[in-house]
Amino acid sequence: MDKLIYTAASGAQRVMEAQALRANNLANVDSNGFRADLELVQAKQISNTRVLSQMGSAGVSASKGELAPTGRALDLAIFDQGLFAVEANGQEAYTRSGQFELDANGQMRIDGRVAVGVEGPIVVPEHKEIFVGDDGMVSITPAGGGIIEEVGQLKLVNPDFDTLLKGDDGLLRLKDGTVAAMDPEVSLVSGFLESSNVDAVTELVASMDLSRQFEVQIKLMKSAETLAKSGNRLLGNI
Repeated sequence: MDKLIYTAASGAQRVMEAQALRANNLANVDSNGFRADLELVQAKQISNTRVLSQMGSAGVSASKGELAPTGRALDLAIFDQGLFAVEANGQEAYTRSGQFELDANGQMRIDGRVAVGVEGPIVVPEHKEIFVGDDGMVSITPAGGGIIEEVGQLKLVNPDFDTLLKGDDGLLRLKDGTVAAMDPEVSLVSGFLESSNVDAVTELVASMDLSRQFEVQIKLMKSAETLAKSGNRLLGNI
């Protein structure tokens, strides 16, 4: 009976963690460039006769979202595979979100974080027009007109998704703590944003299935309690 209740409790805990993961995916269905977390369940052997379930390190979906036109020069989307590099808490991290902004000093940022350039942060001076090439090169037409000037190139990387881990801030980092190298093969397009790659229908169906699994685990715990009470009554009558 103790084995039953601990097994059921382990299953219920695993389901609750999976529900939280699915809920986070659904909450970000409209977040540009969001990469869905994947559920990973592992079996943990306690003894020769007991195996409990537990959530492992969640993987990240590498599937692509849809590209939506915006017409804004600093809205950037990556074709196929690749990531933008940003600075987060003094470390380099990666994202597919391409909604760039210029701060008061002209520094390029993504979601408030400094965008990493090939030669460091990119600072854009006063300008009439701004352009971003498919290789991430940022160019401007000076405010007073004249020849187009290059002001920096965005760092674009393409590490294997199996080597990445998503942090609590939603950014991706290499599991070994190193920095990804610039990949010249990564290509982007200006005037578009990539949508989240979360499939809302799939996540909803999975959430409903998890709810049913949780109900089963609760019933098993109640059954274990009933069996324990029955056993105690039998022992009390001996």
